[in-house]
Amino acid sequence: MQSQHFLLKTLFKPAPSLVTWFTIDAFLFVLVMMGPFYIPFAITNDISLTIHAVIIGAVIFLFVLFFVWVRLYYDSIWYELRDDEMSWKRGVWFQTTGIVPYNRITNLDIKQGPVMR
Repeated sequence: MQSQHFLLKTLFKPAPSLVTWFTIDAFLFVLVMMGPFYIPFAITNDISLTIHAVIIGAVIFLFVLFFVWVRLYYDSIWYELRDDEMSWKRGVWFQTTGIVPYNRITNLDIKQGPVMR
């Protein structure tokens, strides 16, 4: 893992791979949630071609909407390290801002799943 150094009082963003991670997670979520219900119908042809088109069109529309939201969310995130505190801001529709003094930080937990690697 590569070490990064950040300058004090300079805004910075998370790694651009966050967008990729969100995208892969969304694809896997749809695959796991929709696959067991849709694939058996698609194989046996129990539903009409129109319904197939509507379902696939809705899924594509939701993916496009999600990709736009992910990009807007990533663009809204920033962090700043100061002499005695860290501040952050994020949010597309509802913006959240936080300020954490360094003396209040007691520990950090870093988790990394297989998609993040």
